[in-house]
Amino acid sequence: MAKWFRQIVFGDVDAMFASAAVVADPSLAGKPVAVGGPPPRGIIAAASYAVRPFGVHSAMPTAHALKLCPNLILVPPDRALYRRLHEQMRQVTDRFFPATEWSSIDEFYADATDLQLLHPDPAALGRTVKDALFEATGLRCTIAVATSKPVAKLAADAHKPDGLAVIEPGTEAAFLAPRPATSLSGIGPKTAESLERIGVRTISDLLEPRFESPLRRMWGKRLPVIQALARGIDDDPVVPDREQKSLGHETTFDHDTDDPAFLEKTLRGFLAELAHELRVEGLAAGSFTVKLKDATHRLTTKQHHFPKPLNDDPMMWRDIRAALLSLMAPRTKYRLAGVTLGDLVPAMGGLFDQRRSRALAAMDAIIEKHGTKAIGLGGIREE
Repeated sequence: MAKWFRQIVFGDVDAMFASAAVVADPSLAGKPVAVGGPPPRGIIAAASYAVRPFGVHSAMPTAHALKLCPNLILVPPDRALYRRLHEQMRQVTDRFFPATEWSSIDEFYADATDLQLLHPDPAALGRTVKDALFEATGLRCTIAVATSKPVAKLAADAHKPDGLAVIEPGTEAAFLAPRPATSLSGIGPKTAESLERIGVRTISDLLEPRFESPLRRMWGKRLPVIQALARGIDDDPVVPDREQKSLGHETTFDHDTDDPAFLEKTLRGFLAELAHELRVEGLAAGSFTVKLKDATHRLTTKQHHFPKPLNDDPMMWRDIRAALLSLMAPRTKYRLAGVTLGDLVPAMGGLFDQRRSRALAAMDAIIEKHGTKAIGLGGIREE
């Protein structure tokens, strides 16, 4: 078997939050399970594959989901469980690969280029990793192997759930050709509308000589970069994230959403987890980054510094919420949202008044036993 000049493995856990509920309670296997809050104001955060034929998907109001599927089994989010499963998955990928980049809690890229003597068959490697992840966590995942990160990601998307795809070197352009042009990263909503107007619908259309002139007017000097992506050529490296200089949570939704309330609730839950972790580690964050990725895979971020290092989520949420709202664009749906706390420093003894410090300590004791949903401090009303 010929050696690949570059070999990238992409892994995506299938419906992780809903699948994690089955790991916690095996009696739910095969049943119509969804993760979310109860009606009337609850929202579906993740839906199992068993419930999707009913039309239930993430970002949908729970009340509507129950109308579509009266037998829906609603499970509350359990981020402590997700974090534990994520750590178990990281142990597996660290065992297999010299470099792994987790792009979210349930997605990773790994560089297997230097492993080809040990694993000459990429399909066999993919099956071995799938089996190891399942053995460690009970979670099924889709694995794709290609010569670049974008091609591996699109291949995995095309083979879910529980799939395995290998895009051999030299076949990237043929694999990409029939797929929507909007599936390439860097093509936002406005660009998608412009492409539609000139008749460009598939990735192969981006390489058609008849579209060269309008595409050059649209992208100018960037056109060769876009056309290289259309051929499956990309050298974005796998960047391992072993040193913890920050703490972050992000998630890819089952279905794209433009619901501000749902995005706020998602990030508010992440922040509660992260702030608790900071306090347990005796740390405080000097800055934060909010991340949104829209339906066309365009990534936008906003980073700010807190007035002083913090680990108290109600005090942090005001600035983070403002950043989230400023990032959201009208008539834009989002597939991923996340928040990262950076510039971590040891928490100072006088960071909070004694009364609030005692309240935080009591709250953390309850969180350790029952999870972040069990309690919250006053001052910020949970929506």
